[in-house]
Amino acid sequence: MTYLFGRWLHSHEEDTPEATVYRRDSFPFPPSRGRHGFELRDDGSLVDLGPGAADRPGHSAGAWEQPEPGQLKLCGGFGERCLQIIALSEDKLTVSKG
Repeated sequence: MTYLFGRWLHSHEEDTPEATVYRRDSFPFPPSRGRHGFELRDDGSLVDLGPGAADRPGHSAGAWEQPEPGQLKLCGGFGERCLQIIALSEDKLTVSKG
């Protein structure tokens, strides 16, 4: 569970037809015009991340929870979504598409 806490950015280069991949913000991403992501805090708060005006990073506050083991429910400025975790390690979060 502690692996969940922290900032995760979408690594669209690693996506597959079945899965969406997120990496820590310290990952050496190739250049991109902006990445969506989120920061999960241990108090249940969320920072929803995404491209903002003039390609500068944007963010908004929200909340997250784990309704069931292996699930994440994110509610923030970029909408509400439920993610099904396929795999989680210290530096990589893989969730099911759809």
